[in-house]
Amino acid sequence: MAKTKVTFRVVRVAAEDWKILADYPDSEQREITGLTSKADADEWIHGNRKVAWLRSQGYAK
Repeated sequence: MAKTKVTFRVVRVAAEDWKILADYPDSEQREITGLTSKADADEWIHGNRKVAWLRSQGYAK
């Protein structure tokens, strides 16, 4: 069984309001909100929070 590829994109909403859009193949796009800066969003994507989120969604062990 092939792994599902989830892609992430950082989006600026306002000066201190950022979000990450998670794209799933054949599924609805999901938003991760509550990020305060681009650095915070980049840290989320490259850190443990992404893995924890993927686990909570059933896409990682």
